[in-house]
Amino acid sequence: MKRHNILLFGAGLVAGLTSTLGFGRSKTTHPTSLPIFYAGTWEYYDPERDRIHKLEITPELKLSIDNHDIPTTVELIDSQQLIYIDKFGYHITIQANEQRPVKLIDDADDQTYTITVPQPD
Repeated sequence: MKRHNILLFGAGLVAGLTSTLGFGRSKTTHPTSLPIFYAGTWEYYDPERDRIHKLEITPELKLSIDNHDIPTTVELIDSQQLIYIDKFGYHITIQANEQRPVKLIDDADDQTYTITVPQPD
């Protein structure tokens, strides 16, 4: 009986220590930091119109292209993508890597654009 109690005590001790030290917990991005991750001024090249567009995302996740506000609603945000839905029901998806937004997918135009960091003038 004493041996059984010692084993239970040992198992409880190990479980308590691992949870206290954070073992077994996955590191996740805090949801409130995600808007800041996507926020910024970006560019993308549109080969169909042969021009560079300016894409802006505010910390409040407001979207504008070439200084024109785009009325949208955020449908989903996580560390890999930010999905907007526009007033016509089309999706505008911003995909990201570990460092920054890297791709814009516009369902209305059925186009995918590479997002780049603006070059200084």
